[in-house]
Amino acid sequence: MKFLITYDIRNRKRWYRVFKILKEKGLNVQLSCFEVDINEKEMEDLLFEIQKIIDWQEDSVYCFPISKYAVGMTTKLGKNEDINESVVL
Repeated sequence: MKFLITYDIRNRKRWYRVFKILKEKGLNVQLSCFEVDINEKEMEDLLFEIQKIIDWQEDSVYCFPISKYAVGMTTKLGKNEDINESVVL
């Protein structure tokens, strides 16, 4: 399943640690925004790792599931990068 993960992390060191973890899992679509294609167990493990890093008083992380329906309706403009290397028209 695809997920969109976006985050606002105030501390540069914590930001980089989260960035590094997400870079291994998915496509960096914006500075603090990743598209990942993983199963629910992998997502649970990923969020467990991230929650150990962030400061719950200063930082925020959002994880949005992207349904198959929404994936089919997604429009991307500009450079075509996809974690599944699908063609975008």
